[in-house]
Parts: sequence; structure tokens; C-alpha cells
Amino acid sequence: MAKISLGRGFESLYGNDDSGGAIPSSKIAVAEIKPNPFQPRKTFSPESLEELAESIGRHGLLHPVIVVKRNDQFTLVSGERRLRAAEKLGWKEIEAVIREFTDQELLEIALVENLKRSDLNPLEIAEGLDQLSREFEWTQETISDHLGIKRSSVANYLRILDLEAEVKEFLREGSLTFGHAKILSGLAEGDQKKWARLIIAKGLSVRALEERLAKKPGAPKTKDNSVEEWIGENSQVLSSALHCRAQIRKQKKGWKVELSFNRMDELEEMITKLSERTGLQEEGSHDEA
Repeated sequence: MAKISLGRGFESLYGNDDSGGAIPSSKIAVAEIKPNPFQPRKTFSPESLEELAESIGRHGLLHPVIVVKRNDQFTLVSGERRLRAAEKLGWKEIEAVIREFTDQELLEIALVENLKRSDLNPLEIAEGLDQLSREFEWTQETISDHLGIKRSSVANYLRILDLEAEVKEFLREGSLTFGHAKILSGLAEGDQKKWARLIIAKGLSVRALEERLAKKPGAPKTKDNSVEEWIGENSQVLSSALHCRAQIRKQKKGWKVELSFNRMDELEEMITKLSERTGLQEEGSHDEA
């Protein structure tokens, strides 16, 4: 797929026609445009939408939305806030540029657009990155390369998905910051919720939280970060080697490896290759004997 870099700007999404000019836009019925199924943003501020609607009503639509057309249906690629603002204004039609993108590109564009122009909450970012990993078998390195996010940041975002449910809700609503979440993700289960509530009640900054954890007698034990890093790195090694999504998990006794495949034929192909490799090794051992 085409790499969409944060530094290129979204003008590139509008593309060029055969003569090198921008692809012309068309009027499309607002009711015929379906939302991007890969949109990571789950919540939209009513106040900001109202402000945008007022601006569009006063100055007009400065940039058309971008859609893809499949089976006579239009799916939004970019411009959900503009589309929602147009709906608030009661528009029946909206100016749109029709492009061709794969599902993978739809998710990448939605993620990059929101990272570039809006303030996704950390949990929405983490869920979007996890979706790239699960649905398209992207490694953390691939995500980092395509979205322009540091590899360590990708790992930290994905790590907060393992936070306790109540803590994730605090994060989603903005009561906790990403900095808080990174620290809490290193705490053992059971301590995360307790410390999250303390952060909110006391209004603790990230630095204040770190100091309390370091100084407080009987402070909760943190997870072994070196083990977490080892798990993350070697999960990626397995994913690349086996061409599937691999996840290593540490259990109370021993280790567990989970392999995920999108299609049965991918699993069958891996089984066949492993069987053939095992057969060759066995044959070689017999010859040496």
C-alpha cells in the first residue's frame, strides 16, 4: 500500500488526474455517505461541531470531503467532522472527491488524519493501532514507520490496552493523561484502579505520581519492564517469521504463545511449511545415521 506520512500533508489525499491537476469534486447526497468503519475517534465534541457548523455556514466548505465508491455506495475517507457539520446545517448534498483506497489505507488515513488534526484520546489511539496490528498483521515497527510514531510510543500505547476497565474509562473521559496511563500500566492488577482514583482525587501530576510511588512505604510492586520488552520484541519476531499475528503471554506457570490468522488457508500454509521442514530434518537425521 502507499505510505501516508504525517509530514506530507493531507493535500496528497486529493490526488491528481492524468494531466497532473487535482481530481475534481462532485456533489454527493449527504444521506448516501456511510461513515468510515475504521474511524478511531468514538466521540465528537458537540461544542466544536457547533463551531465548525457556524464557520461552514458563514464561509462555505473550504475543503471537500473524501470518499470511496464501492458497489454504488460511498464510504467516507476523510472529513467526518465536516460531514457532521453539514448534517447539522441541514445540507442535502456536500462537495466530495472520489478516490480509491483499500481497507488498510482507510484505517491508516483515519488514524493519521486524527493524529494530525485532532486530539484523539490516548485510548482511541491505542485501539486504532491495535486494529492495524490485528486486522492487517502490522508489526510495531511497521506501525512506527508508516504513521511516524516512535517505536517506543507504539509499544506504550498498546500496553495501556491491558489496563483495568475502570482505569481505561478514566483515560477515555480525560480524567487521566497518557503519562499517567504509562505508569499505571506498569503496576500489578488491583493497584492500577486504586492509584488511578488517587490521581483524580488529589490532582496528581505525572511527576507527583512517580515520586509517590518511589517514596511511599509498601508501594505496589511494578511489573518487570524488561520482561514486557522481551515479550513485545519476540512477539514481533514470531509475527514476522510466521507471517501471522503472534502474542507471547507469561502465565503463572510457563509461557503461552497465541497465533492469529485472518484466513484458514494462511494457517494451512504455515502448517504445511512446518510439516515439510520437520520432514526434511527427520530425513536428514536418518541419512546421517
